[in-house]
Amino acid sequence: MSKQLFRTYLTAPWKTEYVKRKKDPHKCILCAIAQKTAGVEAWEVYRDDQIMVLLNCFPYNPGHLLVSPLEHYEDYEAVPIELVTHLAILLQRGIKLLKITHQPRAFNIGLNLGNAAGGSVKHLHWHIVPRYFGDLNFMEILESRVLVETLEQTITKLRQHASILLSK
Repeated sequence: MSKQLFRTYLTAPWKTEYVKRKKDPHKCILCAIAQKTAGVEAWEVYRDDQIMVLLNCFPYNPGHLLVSPLEHYEDYEAVPIELVTHLAILLQRGIKLLKITHQPRAFNIGLNLGNAAGGSVKHLHWHIVPRYFGDLNFMEILESRVLVETLEQTITKLRQHASILLSK
């Protein structure tokens, strides 16, 4: 008789819709958000004339941000150097914002270029993932993740301090 590994199981049925949905290869979710397409949900924290900072709808941890150019780029080397600089500044400010709102112990900053690298959206975007001791890194051994706050709570915290993204 095998010993049961876990007594209870957590479910995240809301994630099933995202995982199983058919993706139109001709449509880009980040372009739809950038163009403010009706019916497309966006947890926008900040936007200027070149870049948007969004809360990830399916975060690894509370505060998981995406930093993306408004214009669609698939190849990093195609991004103009001025925009690369602006993106780097927004990544730096995003870290500062999360330090104030969530007090993480560390961060993962990521850019997944291509499917083999874990990229599921071709539109370039960087992840800023706040990290905490005991958060199990990126291994979802239970195929679900327990988050300590809702997306609504997270976006409220972030928007209260979003002016940090403007500061020099």
